[in-house]
Amino acid sequence: MIDCLNVLSALREYYSPEGTDEELAPVCTLTIDELLPRVKSEEVHSDGRLISLAAAMVNYRLCAKKAANSDGVTSFKAGDVTVSISPSVLLERAEKEKNSALLAALPLLKDEEFVFRQVSL
Repeated sequence: MIDCLNVLSALREYYSPEGTDEELAPVCTLTIDELLPRVKSEEVHSDGRLISLAAAMVNYRLCAKKAANSDGVTSFKAGDVTVSISPSVLLERAEKEKNSALLAALPLLKDEEFVFRQVSL
């Protein structure tokens, strides 16, 4: 089993999500349960690439939830400085990071994709 605490640690280190470990653990567990059937063997459950992939997948889920619950751009103004954050931009970045982590972890995952194409003679 992929260790949830390792995923939480990687999540905190790379993405700094909002919420306590108790609030984030169910999302980590859900993601691990989704990822486990795709892993080639138990020997790689502690591999850093797999932990990073799980953390990136959790981050993507959290960003997707935040974007779905948001009404658009969030702004903060302090004097002459204005900071604007768009949840859709955060989601795009999270998706790129997830895809990058997936590419790194591909050797650890089963190849179960099926491609159906026409055969020409």
